[in-house]
Amino acid sequence: MCPSVGRSAPQQRHLFIDLYRSAVILLMLEGHVLRVFLSATVQKTVGFEFHEFFHGLSAPAFLFGAGLTFVISTRRRWEEYHHWDPPLARRVKRLLLVILLGYFLHLPFFSFRKIILEGTVGNYTQLFQCDVLHCIGIGLLSLHALIFFFKKESRFYILVMTTVGLVCFLTPFVWDIDFMKLIPIPVSQLLNGNYSSPFPLFPYLGFLYAGVIVSWEFLVAVETGTERQFMYWLTVFGAAAIIAGVIFDNLPITIYPTYNYWFTSPNYFLVRIGSLMIVFSSIWYITPRLQKYRRILTILGIESLFVYVAHLLVLYGSVLNPSCNLLVYFGTNLTLINSVFIFIGLLALMIFAAFFWNYLKTSRPNLYRIVQLAIGGVLLILFFITDF
Repeated sequence: MCPSVGRSAPQQRHLFIDLYRSAVILLMLEGHVLRVFLSATVQKTVGFEFHEFFHGLSAPAFLFGAGLTFVISTRRRWEEYHHWDPPLARRVKRLLLVILLGYFLHLPFFSFRKIILEGTVGNYTQLFQCDVLHCIGIGLLSLHALIFFFKKESRFYILVMTTVGLVCFLTPFVWDIDFMKLIPIPVSQLLNGNYSSPFPLFPYLGFLYAGVIVSWEFLVAVETGTERQFMYWLTVFGAAAIIAGVIFDNLPITIYPTYNYWFTSPNYFLVRIGSLMIVFSSIWYITPRLQKYRRILTILGIESLFVYVAHLLVLYGSVLNPSCNLLVYFGTNLTLINSVFIFIGLLALMIFAAFFWNYLKTSRPNLYRIVQLAIGGVLLILFFITDF
């Protein structure tokens, strides 16, 4: 039976979780910039391969962070989410918008008519690729379904933990199946990366659910005043997971028909989960020393979803700005120094944009809502009336 989390405590924003999310965004920005702009010669060096391991943690860390915040934002309204009432309806609407935003970023054309009448299999494969936003939206919707149908904390906790294990160990089997031949593209693209889905549900849903478990246990520790002991054991458990992943990967035993360490291996899953636990606990330990810098250090984490979408549009472009983005402007094959300068510039822009977006949200909520509706409304109208 899971430990019970008290739900009568006042809502509290945990600074170190915002710091964790800011660190993840920083790692993501740096990794994306270097991957795009660094010359092929530099990317073949040992140093860049070492860098790639840490950048490879950014997507799992982003999803892990979404799981962390889910329990914290949900526990005080646990009973309210057992019924189809306004709180749950608002949650579902926001999560559906997150999923739609993910599809928008993969649009092959900015025209509903052209997608329907002229879209090819390749176009639909691109449109329905599963990305981080899809994992977050579908993952959090599935968590709300568990709360809605099973209600009891113990059942929820057990089902989430079981799902982490199943996703971890079934991923190699799921990737061996060509779902495109069996089910429609919108569903098949969610399950594995055989057709270029960058972050399919297997294995990435496991990172989000693992964040839920860690957050749940952390809140129990807060209730009992044992946060320091919890963080100590989380670090130990994380180190053990890394060691286990390395040892298991070197055993002369194979249980999967196809074994791909970097994409499907349960051993690599363990290494990444263990690394995230250590990072999470490390940030908790250093947070008290960073209190006076909290505003600048947490803004990227507080507005992580906004920054995630904005940096993709600025860096790579989209159907709205295919020729007006940093990739087109600077090209590729740059030196390390030039790439670092681009990263600094992009980081400064994202910090400024995050501050502005947060200001609208907190200080001018009516204007914030108008801006949201105006942008969404204009894009939606153009999408349905444009013929190209």
